[in-house]
Amino acid sequence: MKKLLFSLGLVLAMTTSFAQTNTEELTTEPSALAEKYNKSAKDNLAKGDVTKASQDLAKLAKYENGKVWQVKNKDSKKDEFYYSQADVDKAVAGGNYAKPKQVDLQPKYGFLLQSEVSNLANKELDGANKAMEAKKFQEAGAKFLNVYSLVEALGTKEEIYKYQAAICFYNANDFDKSLTILKELAAKDFTGVSANQTKNYNRDLYVLALNGLYTAKKYDPIVEEATAKYPNDADINSIATGIYQVSGNGDKMRQRIEEAIKISPNDGQNYYNLGVLYLDDASKSEEAKKMFKKAIELNPKHLEAYNNLVLAILRPDKDIVEVMNNNLGSSKKEKETYNANEAKRKAIFSEAVPFLEKMYEIDPTNRVVIRNLIQANKTLGDDKKETFYRDAEKKLVK
Repeated sequence: MKKLLFSLGLVLAMTTSFAQTNTEELTTEPSALAEKYNKSAKDNLAKGDVTKASQDLAKLAKYENGKVWQVKNKDSKKDEFYYSQADVDKAVAGGNYAKPKQVDLQPKYGFLLQSEVSNLANKELDGANKAMEAKKFQEAGAKFLNVYSLVEALGTKEEIYKYQAAICFYNANDFDKSLTILKELAAKDFTGVSANQTKNYNRDLYVLALNGLYTAKKYDPIVEEATAKYPNDADINSIATGIYQVSGNGDKMRQRIEEAIKISPNDGQNYYNLGVLYLDDASKSEEAKKMFKKAIELNPKHLEAYNNLVLAILRPDKDIVEVMNNNLGSSKKEKETYNANEAKRKAIFSEAVPFLEKMYEIDPTNRVVIRNLIQANKTLGDDKKETFYRDAEKKLVK
């Protein structure tokens, strides 16, 4: 009887920093790494392995362009190499190091391959677009990643290609791969804004990530990142609520709905959703009823709100009937217990009937509602109404 409804919207649109995590990069001179990846790129190009070649070329560009910070580790007596100011500052602050020396990297190999890389980038971009048009999204995603790496090897950072790859993997239902890319972009505060296009895709990035999580029924901390960054965005908050529901995070879901109510106090769906959560806890039946009534106040035709309100009202009926069935004897105590519970039962049905009648008014062809009205009026001893709804059911059968 209970059901959560969420309005989910998906808005799609159309130089990488490498985290310093490997020992080879840390202890090897950039020129040696450049030579290594130049050779690997040529080998992979000869084999026709564009994906590996593009990754090699992106690394080659890293080790030949920009700056490196060289610093001696006094404990190991060896030089270490860091490719960002933040990385070297972190290392020096936490270890025994000499004063870092900043070195400008010198290109040696990359410029010799520029023409070949440029042609390959254009070829991969054309292939990516054609694959996307043919709905071969997995292939398109891989090719957009290749374009991203190849363009970077040419000295330009165009992360829009990486974002497009994430969209393709989403459309291929590869939500994990899509999310991995989106989280990398989010960490860099990706917008997609460049000289070629002015639209900011940052919000769309989060919407895409959250929709993937919702569809996959998974949770990831990017949910809180999105809602913190866009606290007043009704769509993002709605999808976040849905993620908490499908991934089993009830407490977080309740908090999210309460925040959504603050953002959109006139949205009856938020009150309905909170009522559903309360309905799962027998001790919060009254709170659930209040939420469903508020949802109805804001949307008088919200059938699910009426439905669950009736459920909350009639929740005690099973226990009441059980007590009555256990006190069918003729003793004074049994009669008193039976009569007291019969009165309770009539009271809850009296409370439920107006809402059942409203449901019938909204949808007079709903046989479940009609049968509930028959049962309710039979319990209340209202023969006239019971007959009316029995006749209404017969007309539906015809």
